[in-house]
Parts: sequence; C-alpha cells; structure tokens
Amino acid sequence: MNPNWSDASSTLDLVDHLLIGLVLIVVTAIPSFFAARNGRNIKRVSEQVSGVTAQVVNGHADAPPLRVDLDRAIHAIEQLGRDVQALRKDLAAEEDRRRQQITEVRDDVERYLNRFKKL
Repeated sequence: MNPNWSDASSTLDLVDHLLIGLVLIVVTAIPSFFAARNGRNIKRVSEQVSGVTAQVVNGHADAPPLRVDLDRAIHAIEQLGRDVQALRKDLAAEEDRRRQQITEVRDDVERYLNRFKKL
C-alpha cells in the first residue's frame, strides 16, 4: 500500500478507493432516501388535510366553522334530552292520575255493590 492514499499504484489501492467511494455513496444515499420518503409522506398528508378541509368547509366561504355546527347540534340534542325528560315526567304524572282515578272508581263500585248486598 502506498503511504499517499490518493495514489493508486496497485490493484489493492484501487479496491481501497472503490470501497471508500461506495461507503461515501451509501452515506449520502441513505439520508437522501429518507428525505425523499419523508417528502412523499408529507405530500400525502398534505393531500389528506386538503381533503378534510374541503369536507369541513363544504365549499362555503361564509359558512360557520365545523365547531360552531357541532356546538349547535350538541345544544339541540341536550334540549331534546330535556324535552324527553319533561315528557317522561308528564307521562308518569298522567299515569299516576289515571291509577288514582281507577282506584276511586273501584272504591265507588265496591261501595255501590255493598249497598245492594245490605238490602
């Protein structure tokens, strides 16, 4: 081997230079491969974000944000839940009133029949 590494005086020196060259190529190729892959991934994510943005905005520039729509929907569902609870209370009160009326009618019928039994 030559003391001056850049002088290739034998086949072994050429192999050495070739090996160093391959290592340098690999060292530069691996980061550029990952950079290219990351670039493709970033582009794909950007396209997905654009698709989501298009679905959220729905093409209306003056439309309110999706969060406002969701808040309105949540408020409407909560109001509907309160209305259903009020209806349940009203139905329970109506059922109690009817049961009480049925009990009163039974008591009246029993009193009326007891009056006839005494005669």
